[in-house]
This record gives sequence, C-alpha cells and structure tokens, in this order.
Amino acid sequence: MARHSPSPCVCVIGTIDTKQKELLFLAESLSSSFSRFSAEVKVRLVDVSTKIPNKDVFSGINGVSVEEVLQHHPVPSRQSLSFLPEDRGSAVSIVSAALQQYLQALHVRGEMLGAIGVGGSGGTALIAPALRSLQGLNSVSKAVLSNAASALAGMVAVRNLDKSCSVSRQEDRPTIGLTMFGVTTPCVEAVRKNLEEKGFETLVFHATGIGGKAMENLTSQGFLQGVLDITTTEVADHIVGGVMACSDKRFEVIIQKNIPLVLSVGALDMVNFGSKDTVPTKFAHRKLFVHNEQVTVMRTTVEENKAAAQFIAKKINLSNAPVRILLPEKGISALDGSGNPFNDESATAALLEELESCIKQTPQRQVRRLPHHINDIEFADALSKEFLEIFPSQLLPSSGNSRNYEAPIQHKSMSNGQPKVPAISLSARPETVKLRQSILDKLRKQIASHVPIIGAGAGTGISAKFEEEGGVDLIVIYNSRRFRMGGRGSLSGLMPFKDANGVVIEMADEVLPIRLYTIIVFVVKKTPVLADVCASDPFRHMDRFLKELEALGIAGVQNFPTVGLIDGKFRQNLEETGMGFGLEVEMIQRAHEMGFLTTPYAFNEAESTAMAQVGADIIVAHMGLTTSGSIGAQTALSLEDTVVLVQKIADAAHQINPDMIVLCHGGPISGPKEAAFVLQKPTGVHGFYGASSMERLPVEEAIKSTV
Repeated sequence: MARHSPSPCVCVIGTIDTKQKELLFLAESLSSSFSRFSAEVKVRLVDVSTKIPNKDVFSGINGVSVEEVLQHHPVPSRQSLSFLPEDRGSAVSIVSAALQQYLQALHVRGEMLGAIGVGGSGGTALIAPALRSLQGLNSVSKAVLSNAASALAGMVAVRNLDKSCSVSRQEDRPTIGLTMFGVTTPCVEAVRKNLEEKGFETLVFHATGIGGKAMENLTSQGFLQGVLDITTTEVADHIVGGVMACSDKRFEVIIQKNIPLVLSVGALDMVNFGSKDTVPTKFAHRKLFVHNEQVTVMRTTVEENKAAAQFIAKKINLSNAPVRILLPEKGISALDGSGNPFNDESATAALLEELESCIKQTPQRQVRRLPHHINDIEFADALSKEFLEIFPSQLLPSSGNSRNYEAPIQHKSMSNGQPKVPAISLSARPETVKLRQSILDKLRKQIASHVPIIGAGAGTGISAKFEEEGGVDLIVIYNSRRFRMGGRGSLSGLMPFKDANGVVIEMADEVLPIRLYTIIVFVVKKTPVLADVCASDPFRHMDRFLKELEALGIAGVQNFPTVGLIDGKFRQNLEETGMGFGLEVEMIQRAHEMGFLTTPYAFNEAESTAMAQVGADIIVAHMGLTTSGSIGAQTALSLEDTVVLVQKIADAAHQINPDMIVLCHGGPISGPKEAAFVLQKPTGVHGFYGASSMERLPVEEAIKSTV
C-alpha cells in the first residue's frame, strides 16, 4: 500500500469492497482536475469497508486502508478489523466512529482541504456522521462552501460547451440497467461483472424509490438497451406504505420501450422505513430489523407478498417483448433464508407461487424457479445467461452494431384491455417456423442498421429473377400481376376474371425452384417468396390451401385480392353477407399459427389493429392503387396525406405489437423519389413494398425508351 504524504489532500471516502470502480474513477477525475489547474493537492482514497478487500486495489494510488482508519477509534479494543461483528449495522457504527476521529485528526494537522463520499444507504450512514463532524462555519468549511458555489457556477456557465469536452460515454457499448439493494449486492455485483466481461456497459440503480424512477426515466429517453430488474423491493413499499415506494406506473416504461427484461424478486421480503422511531405504530408488533441508523426494514407477510406478485404480474402480462422471470427458492435477500432474521418460508413461497400462477407464460414471457438463494453465484450466473439469450444477437457488443441502438419500435400507449396474440401452433412444421424466424432476424438486423426493407411484386418469372438480382428483400406473387403484365389495370385482380388462388399456384411453379430430371432450375435462388391469398374465396378450404402453398416452398402470405380496396354499398354488402375483411384476418391468424411469415395489407387503423392482434409480422400500409403510368389509377391521396395515414396505421399496429415491422405501399408512392419522401416523414416505418412501381412502370419506360 502506498503511504500518503503530509501535503494537503482531498479525501475520497467509500467502501472498496462494493464501490471500487466508482471510487477509483472519482479519485482519478479529481487528480486530473487538480493537474489541469496546477494545484498541489493530493487525492487520498480512504477505505471504510466492513470486510477486507483485495489490497491490490491500492497499488499505485495514495490509499488509506480500513485498518488504518480503525486505529483512530476512541475505544482501544475496537481498533482492530478482527473486532468487527458479523452484523453489518453494528460494524458500520464502529467504522463510522473511527472515520470521524481520523478526519478530525487530518483537519487539526491542516492536511485536509476537502472530502467527498460515495455510497448507498449503508455508505451514507457510515460517512455522513464523519462529514457532519467537520461542519460549522470555519476556515475549512468556508473554503469548501466557496468551492461548491464556484463549481455550480462553472457548470451553469459552460452548460452549452461542446459535448466532446465531457467524459467519453463509450457509445459503442449497449448500456444495461440493474437494480440493487444492500441485501442483494452480491448477486447484482456478480451479474454486473458477467455483463461487463461480455462488453456491456452497466448502470446500477439503488432500489430506493428514487432509484427505480431514475432507471425508468433513463429508459424512456433511450439510454438503456436492456434491464435486469433484480431488486423489485420498491413494489413492497408501494403495496404496504414504505418510504421507498415505486409509483403505480412501475415497469410500464420498460415494457413500452420493448427492450429485453430479466426480472427477479430481490428484497420483496421487506418494507423500508427511516430510523426505528419513524416506523408507524400500527406495525409495532411486526418483525423489524435495524439496517443502519437511517433505515429500518419490516418483514412482509404472506398476504403482502401475494399482493406484490399480483402487481408485478399485471404489468408484465402486458409485455410483448422478451421477458424472463427468475425466482430463487432459498431466499430473496441477505436477510431471508435459513438462519437469517427474515427467514419465513411460507411468506417467500407465497410470493413465488403467486407470481408463477399469475404470469401468463408465452414463448416470449417465461418464469423459472431455481433452487438457489438470490445471492448465490449460481443464481447470478442464471440471470446473466437468460439476459444474454434474449438480447438481440445482432446487437451484442461483439457484433459492432450496437452504436446508437434504439428498440426498433416504441409504444405510443398501452391498453390494459390488450388482447393476447395467438401463439404459433405446436403442430406447425419446424421448417416453416425456422424459415419465418430467419427472415424476421434478417429484417430486424436491417432495421437496427437503418437499412430500408424493400418488398417487390412479381407477375412473371423474369420480373422475380431480376428483382432478386437488384437486391430486393421479399418477393410476392399474386393474381393482379398477371393482368398488370398483360397490359390491363391492376384492378382486374379484384374482378371475377380468373381464379385468384389458382393463379398463385401457377406462378409458384414459374418462380420457385423446380426439378427437371436431375437438374434443379432456379428463377429465385435465395429471396423469400410470399403468396397472396384470396381469403374470401368460398370454394377454397383455407387450411388445405395454406398447406398446399407450404408444400410448394412458399415462405409467407398476404391478403389479396382484398376487400380493403372496395368501399361504398358494395363493401357494406360484402361484409353483411360474410365475405368481408374478417375472413382475411382469420386467414392471417391461421397462417401465423402454421408458422408462416404474415405480411397483410391494412387500409386504416382498425384493420391494422385487427391484423396485429392475430399475429401479423409485417403490416403493409396500403394507400390504394398506384397512380403513375399508362394504366395507373387517377384518384389517390396526396403524398402529404399519405404520410399522415401511414403514421396512423403504424401507430395502431405498434400499440398491439411494439416489435411490428411496417412497410408503405401504393397510391402516389410510385417510385424511389416518392418512397424516400414518405419514409423520411413517419416514425416506426421501415421500408417500401412496390408492385406496379417495381415491375410495370420500369418495363413501360424501358421498352418505350429502347424503341
């Protein structure tokens, strides 16, 4: 350990065993500041840990060990680290008394110009009394207060300076929030170490009511890309009436931002109050534990734990994002578990059982019980493993794609009446499900990289072939393409001129790979091919038809011909006679359950909501028939009106599924220029789907120009 010099110093005080990184950073920052000002001031790191830390941390720095601090205790028998009791509250009181005498001695000798402490509630209880002992208006406090005033004035005066002058924020690393309390510190510290070894940046929030709100505030601003809400004790205070309560909005921001969440029940065995004399008299008969002179905690009951579980489950059940809830069976805080002051197996069991029964489990939302204490290293490792599994693989630190990461979609609002999106059926073909997931993974990676998604319609094999060579992401085949490439208007696809579903089968044979003897002939080699389905066809058994498409190698489906393009009395009559848009919604739901990629058209907010509710993966905001070219429609929205409607359709979809991909299509969006105009305006719209604009219009121009 480096010995300190007698020159004037500033003391940085804290517990090395729990705040090592923060203390070293603060000490380094102070030293750097003094160097810039050419001030002959030393920074002295004063350790007040109640457990012996690794002495290597003092290597190369001006440090004072807790053993040296204890030598200043006024009672000789308490001047040894070996005397400290196991009870942390008692140990904190002894070290705090020694720290007061140590700082007073520095002050009397004129060696100390200032002091700063770092800590949570325990650290505050330890350090604050020692700092208070230096108060009073004297030569030292005048200097300290004057410097504080200058510091505040300086921060205000330079608030508009270039941000490049500030500390580097390591923007290339995803930042993950963790919640911690003194009684869950070993768990959270182990998780933090695991994540930082994987390249993440971590922010730890003390679950003191304010801490949880600070975490959710930063989440709402996009600073956090994931959360391990390990210590949810604020919920117990909210339910029972403690001083560290969360609001009734707890968890909602995390859910709305659609970021990965791993949740546990840390410290839900306790309700927090101030000093013991502040505990309400109605709780006088309850089991209390004095954590330190500022914090007294009360053991929660079976009924209170059930209520806390119900509060959490009600919020988490609204999430469509990946959520994992891990429950430690052998204790949920340092005070809980066998032999500990808050050991109450029935109360802890009630909490875990209520959560397990109230959480509606889905592939995205899962609950696991583990035979560990929350502070066991095995439990911390399980938390870390679960988080790494649900964090988007393409955004992991090693991928290099995490810079400026934001969740692809954000909620605009959340409805408590949100319906449950149907799950993919267990009988779905694994190949179909795997293909859907691979397509979605690729598209979400494009979204994260700010690359627009482009889909294209194909009415002929040559169109599909060269759309693929042009780099399109999705190819869709359907009946109106045949009419369009035959020189007729696209609206022919809605008339009784041909069997729409039969045309799709013919086109699949033309576009998808076919085998001639031992040779496989490719038109489309790797781009996913989707088929449009006429869901209102009264002569098709939809389940059989979808299975036929699946057997042909079709990757997904869309709803066309669609009654969404029909309005007025004719549309009303279709709805009244059972041939309406509802059949298209039912077809998309069935296709989703089979594991297909589903990319339905929606013409308004209600249709967007309906399609999202049945599991659609991509909503295509349809603006009507394309207007340009020799056989294009003449009646359409303006580009400005299109932007407004696309945004409404996108917002409606995102309220149901915040991870929804949205594309725009049709109407005045007739080429790259118009598509660029629309895509730059709305939020949460990820690309363009072209039909006439991808196929008919380029052919018209190319042939005319060549001739």
